[in-house]
Amino acid sequence: MSYEKQKILSYRFNMSMGFLPVIIAILLRGVAAQDVAIYVGTGIGLVGMFLSSRVKGAMMPNFILAISTFMLVLQSIAAAIPGDHVPQGYLPLTLEVSILIPMLILYMHKRRFINHYLRKKTSCEKRLYAQGAEAAVVSARITLLLGVLHFLAITVASIVQSPPLDGASEFVLLRVMPPLVFILAIALNHVAIRSFNRLMSHVEYVPVVNVKGDVIGKVTAMDAINQKNSYINPVLRIAVSNKNMPFLCERSSTAILDSGKIDLPMECYLRYGETLLEGIERLLGATFPLAKDLKPEFTIRYHYENQVTNRLIYLFILDLPDEDMLHSPQLKNGKLWNFKQIEANLGKGFFSHCFEEEYEHLKEIICIKEKYRAS
Repeated sequence: MSYEKQKILSYRFNMSMGFLPVIIAILLRGVAAQDVAIYVGTGIGLVGMFLSSRVKGAMMPNFILAISTFMLVLQSIAAAIPGDHVPQGYLPLTLEVSILIPMLILYMHKRRFINHYLRKKTSCEKRLYAQGAEAAVVSARITLLLGVLHFLAITVASIVQSPPLDGASEFVLLRVMPPLVFILAIALNHVAIRSFNRLMSHVEYVPVVNVKGDVIGKVTAMDAINQKNSYINPVLRIAVSNKNMPFLCERSSTAILDSGKIDLPMECYLRYGETLLEGIERLLGATFPLAKDLKPEFTIRYHYENQVTNRLIYLFILDLPDEDMLHSPQLKNGKLWNFKQIEANLGKGFFSHCFEEEYEHLKEIICIKEKYRAS
């Protein structure tokens, strides 16, 4: 099992990219007829939405693209009706206003907008749609701020200048600034995502998986602990045996699960972007820092869930021929147990729940190894 390494926050969260059809329509107005510019922008928006719907797998919806395309479709319908609905030269400002109005509505009802998708979608889609809705709200806020600054500049220029807007001011404020508002919204969203990735680069993430082990998302290691069984997270466990006996240790008093109980000596979450082999090597390196060529064998994968945790456990077993290796400082409060001692204490709350689930399986493997070693 391997995971694709990605940025902490993908640039797919830059919902302002959905303004591209509007930007193209405004820029085309400088070299083509006004109606043609509107039709081309509308066509690009519709193609973008079609291609997004054809992407295989789970995809975060771009709500800003949908809003932009819808407003361009309305402009196209108006352009097809005889009459001068948009004065010549005012298409950039008209498109800006037509986009800022739904942005304002979206921002004013942001909580209702996000909750709508949390209630409507199934559990598989809920996370992506909620994230897309939140990203759209962020883009709307940035765009509205830039739009307010633009209209404030128009107001000041209209008051100060006489006549209200001369040729140069009109060109800058009514033709250059509208596309610049949307371009700056894209750029500022991009900068914000990049800054967030740098700020959070030290945060450790763990994958979210389904019961088959397929990665369906990621959460911070802290969320995996605090949110208990909200997500399934992969966990590595390594059993250690020597002389036909398992080596067991007391779990830490700060462990979130079965603290203070007797358990296998090695356990950790698999990190996001880490293969099983890399995770095993990291766990072995922390326990046996001086040892080399240790090769645990994979035995079983199983799903374990209770009120405290929700895990997909990958169980490995490591046969140590040298008992001295068990004296590692990392293996405190541990000892070798024979099967009679273990079975005398099963079901009495002495061992961890996971170990009791695994015991019969581990016993069978250890006995088989010993049988073949003796033959």
